[in-house]
Amino acid sequence: MTLLVTGAMGHVGYEVVRQGAQRGMPVLALYRGTFDEARARAAGADVQWVQCDLTDAAAVSALADAHRIDACIHSAAISNEAYARPAPLLAVAGNVAATANILECARTKSWRRFLLVSTGSVFQMRADTKSPILEDETTAPANVYSTTKVCAEQLTRMYRTQYGLAASTVRISWVYGPPVISEQPTRGPIPSYLLRALRGQAIREGGADFAASFTFVSDVAEGLLAAASAPGLRSATYHLGPGVNFTLGQVAAAVQKAVPGAIFELGRGTEPWTRYTSMRGALAGDKLLSDTGYAPTHSLEAAIGAYADWMRANAGAWDG
Repeated sequence: MTLLVTGAMGHVGYEVVRQGAQRGMPVLALYRGTFDEARARAAGADVQWVQCDLTDAAAVSALADAHRIDACIHSAAISNEAYARPAPLLAVAGNVAATANILECARTKSWRRFLLVSTGSVFQMRADTKSPILEDETTAPANVYSTTKVCAEQLTRMYRTQYGLAASTVRISWVYGPPVISEQPTRGPIPSYLLRALRGQAIREGGADFAASFTFVSDVAEGLLAAASAPGLRSATYHLGPGVNFTLGQVAAAVQKAVPGAIFELGRGTEPWTRYTSMRGALAGDKLLSDTGYAPTHSLEAAIGAYADWMRANAGAWDG
């Protein structure tokens, strides 16, 4: 099958492209603006890279006419509230209109599968922050980003129910792993902790009360590819992740194992990690496993260890 991956230069999209190419899939990798030629080459010689503005319906239609697309993993988005809040109309265009444009091509061209990559942030206003969130729970968005993602989910469901399109949403949460090197709160605590620990900086700050279902990017890509390749998807919505929340104490312990001598003194509170989102229960449920046979394979400790090894191997990007 020819797999269209949108947001192919993004964190999740690029890993999907890379893994898909490794499996011998013909991959059409779509990007809008930023293009890194070195990363494109590293993804594999058989990956076809195409620039397209997904908010332009005519451009998306021309893309669909020019390529024999069999399935799509739609990961392109205005990716968090830090970007969405200052420009809500751009967020609506990027997260809602763009999704509608691709879904319409999937319908008219009879694509075999469409997957929307969504987020646990659609449950921001959920009062219960402790118990797991199952796939069928009613969404509760709060901010610009989460509201636009709920709209995209509803469009995906509409095309599934009204037009019979094999379209489903896969929600993910707090993704971490290569090639992200960042201390920004929107990227979550794991990249920040690892970067500072590898630099020999003591981590003394608040946040000890924060917990989340951190998910390794390699597992995310494997799960999305499993869903794209499955013979059938019986559900409109799937959750992809560890199924539990990890505390920052657990994260700190894993970082200390990966970076011996790392110093942590975490005080109470949830900031800065809740600056743009709220705490919630873990995305949970067994529908993805039931329909695809896939469940994440990396433990928190193993994933953080692999991430630390990658950062050491790429020290030139941060050690200076």
